[in-house]
Order: sequence, then C-alpha cells, then structure tokens
Amino acid sequence: MHAPLAARRMPDTVRAMFRCNHERCGARRKMGAVPRPPAAGLADAAEKFHLTSGESLRQASGSRTLALVFLRHFGCTFTRQILRGLEELKQSAHDRGAELVLVHMLKSGSEIRYLGGNGDVARIADPHCELYRAFGLGRGGLLELFGPRVWWLGVVSIFKGCGVGHLAGDGLQMPGTFLFRDGKILAAQRAKSASDLPDIPALFEALPPA
Repeated sequence: MHAPLAARRMPDTVRAMFRCNHERCGARRKMGAVPRPPAAGLADAAEKFHLTSGESLRQASGSRTLALVFLRHFGCTFTRQILRGLEELKQSAHDRGAELVLVHMLKSGSEIRYLGGNGDVARIADPHCELYRAFGLGRGGLLELFGPRVWWLGVVSIFKGCGVGHLAGDGLQMPGTFLFRDGKILAAQRAKSASDLPDIPALFEALPPA
C-alpha cells in the first residue's frame, strides 16, 4: 500500500493534506497544492509587496515600525481567534508606536468579509506565500499542525466561540509575527505550532536597549 499505516488512520480531512511518497502515486495535497514560486529575498519582497495604503512594505517601514502578523488560513480557529481580538492587537501595536499590518494568503480584497468591522487595518495580500517565505515562514508538518497541544488549544478556541471555517488559504502554512523597520526585521516570533498567537508586547521586550 502506498500510504503509511499512521496516515490511513487519520481523518480524511487531515490525510488529504499530505501527499503519498510512493514514486508512482500521483495524489496531491488538497491544501496548498498549487506550486509556489521561488522564494524572493527579503529586500526584493519588501519592494514587491504593498500595503492597502498603496505603499510598498519597504516604503512603509521607512516611516514607522510595522507589527506584521502573518496569518494562517482564514478558516483556522486560531486565525479566527486573532480576528476576534483584532482591536486589542491593533491597540497594543499603537501604544508602542507601531502600526499593525495583517499578511494573508487571499487575493487582495477577498479578505474583507473576514474582518468584520476592522476593514481599516492595514493588510498585505500574498496568495502565493512569497512574503511568508521571505520572512522565514514555511509549511508545518504533522506535529506543528495537529500535535496534542494544537488539538487541545483548538478545542478551547472553538468552545470560546471562535469556531472553524472553510479553508481559505494554504492549510499547511505556518504563521508568525515580526517587528519591521527600515526594511529590516527587528524582532521575530516564528510560530512553532499552528496554535501560537501574536505577542506584540513580548516582541518589543525582545528589542535591544536603544
């Protein structure tokens, strides 16, 4: 049989995320099946991608510190948890002299329906995850996406009312949060699991003394 025993015991929705490794197996991931372009360097990516204000990421970071929150797909309960607390997250960045910017995996404009009354939050559309990879964020494996801690925190999130939605983005893509200024990463939180949430105060605490 092509698929390992552990994979055959997974629920169909989980098993569909992983490609069989058998050389003759043509099965492809249903999540993130579209091939990705080669990763761009950080400087090139910062020039290429633009905020909803029209500024390039490089231009925007030249005038202010940006708190970049790279989201998982919009159906993920942890993304939905972030969006429920978006006002607090935005205020946390503002109180520290930074602007909150959401980076997502949909085409520009498609994300609006997920934002509720927070359509004024700056955003960057990255449907091919090029900017994600330029910031060192890749796809997660089984443990990062479905480990015991992720399952437990996912259940907690669901019972808090965040729920789970349909897949809207690459289901394997990992999230992260960064402070970005003058085209450079000042501080980084690259998620170790899908359940890791942005902690903007901790990012600022990690900055070296001025």
